[in-house]
Amino acid sequence: MIQQNYPIRLTQIGLVSVVDCSIGAIIQFGDRAEGTPKLNALAVQRAIDHTKAGSVYFESYEIFNRPLPKLIDPVADAGEDVSIRRFNHCPRINVGCIYVTAVGSTASLLAGNAMRTTAESRIKHIRQYEKTLINVT
Repeated sequence: MIQQNYPIRLTQIGLVSVVDCSIGAIIQFGDRAEGTPKLNALAVQRAIDHTKAGSVYFESYEIFNRPLPKLIDPVADAGEDVSIRRFNHCPRINVGCIYVTAVGSTASLLAGNAMRTTAESRIKHIRQYEKTLINVT
């Protein structure tokens, strides 16, 4: 966990309108040190009832077991130190109006600072329908 001393900041927002916020999404006003939203989903569409067609398991699909891709950062990978110094004359975040139609799975709507965010969304869509053969003569 990241432990740093930051001054307390206020977030002032005039209006927020969010129509839809999906599973695993984050809407936050203010600073956060760390966020790790995660979603694994199986979306199954079938021609017959799910109770008659059998179960579908995460373990059957490799996408849910793959390691996360490694972020390639040429500065960090070269061993160079990165130093950031900030001085906020007015430690206040002012935002007018925010209009959002949708915040997707593991997405983040943030008015503030996020020191570290790792988001993961793995969705496998499965469609199982009977195949109809068409005779072309």
